[in-house]
Amino acid sequence: MVGRGFLRYWVLRLLSEGPRTGYALAKELEERLGWRPSPGSLYPLLGALAEQGLIEHGGEKRPLWRLSQKGEEALAEMEKGKDEWKTLVNLVIQTTKTIPSFSQFLRLFAQAVVSGKTPELEDLLTQINAKLMVLVGGEKDGSCMR
Repeated sequence: MVGRGFLRYWVLRLLSEGPRTGYALAKELEERLGWRPSPGSLYPLLGALAEQGLIEHGGEKRPLWRLSQKGEEALAEMEKGKDEWKTLVNLVIQTTKTIPSFSQFLRLFAQAVVSGKTPELEDLLTQINAKLMVLVGGEKDGSCMR
């Protein structure tokens, strides 16, 4: 449902905040983004990142994954020149924490995209955007964002 590059970025980003188990990574992704990766996509990615030297793990039963120096450098490179992207990501994270229904919105939106409901989504987003423009006091052309 979500691209592997997206998951790769988020795994590195979360591990930059501190060590986590695979389960804790999945749970944190669900809390922050309203989406939980399947074990079949998360654990192979963790193995691949470890093989590339971007992350390391300790422990036997429940490996505790942590970002390596090489992983820190790779994450910094991914984020270089992406201030707008980082601002948007941080806003999404904060919004999912302060408005719990936003997580559900993101999850349902992703399901609708995967289901091919693009025309219906376009209509829905047009309505939402119009209401948001009224809410923030902007014009229909988006001038409130300038």
